[in-house]
Amino acid sequence: MMKNQSLTASVIKISIEDSVHKVMDIFEKEDGKTFEEKKKEAISYLKDKENTLLAERLIDIATNDEMGKKINHMFWEFGECITVKDNIILRKVQDSDKDIFIELQEENNIVKSMLKEEAYRNMLWNEHIEYKALMFSIIVNDEYVGYCGIKNITHEQWEIAIEILYKWKHKGIGYKAVSVMLDEIKNRLNVSKFRVRIDAENYPSQKLFEKLGAEPNGISEFMLHGEADIQRCEEENLHLIDERMQELASKFNVEPKKLLSHVLEYRLVWN
Repeated sequence: MMKNQSLTASVIKISIEDSVHKVMDIFEKEDGKTFEEKKKEAISYLKDKENTLLAERLIDIATNDEMGKKINHMFWEFGECITVKDNIILRKVQDSDKDIFIELQEENNIVKSMLKEEAYRNMLWNEHIEYKALMFSIIVNDEYVGYCGIKNITHEQWEIAIEILYKWKHKGIGYKAVSVMLDEIKNRLNVSKFRVRIDAENYPSQKLFEKLGAEPNGISEFMLHGEADIQRCEEENLHLIDERMQELASKFNVEPKKLLSHVLEYRLVWN
């Protein structure tokens, strides 16, 4: 749940300058290769790298996880449409959601140039509907407004995800949708402990999940894993530390500069 474009872009820039820089070169090179051919080349390169976030992501996309398939089946056999209130409905993602989902990605995705590639858009969509993800389309008055769900139900810690179209934000939809989603997950799957990761400058999302009962649980690495890259990111963005960020660092019991290279980690127990 990232928000601040400048800080996120800085993190991405530093990360790219390591092994990911090579991957971007592969995708952006005008060599006549298709996106799928470039993806295979990128995976081949990244397989030789350790602790590479993008490598894990690309390889994971190609994996059909039977555990996720079973959990999805267990959940949806109880019904594929859930009434929230105030004309809000949660339902299983449908093929007809794809175009508006891509519009949502165009609002939020940092690597916007990649969204021009149809194959990349398809990759994002397939990741959204694959078995390892448990996703819900949020519908208001028969209109798609966004989604919420669990990023990867095969992980020990279930991480909550939510994105809402800009014109529908700040209307209380996220709180109502996530509340009902968590009720249903607990009732259908008996899962009540969740992880939430939020950018340090995404104050609306912090407020939302704190209202839902999430509690600070330290910080988490996002895209930077090497100590040198983390230190560089912090040094280059010290000017972004303001009074609000200092208060936030105190709440999470970390140095303010650490919020420049990490994301906030929340723990949510749904009772």
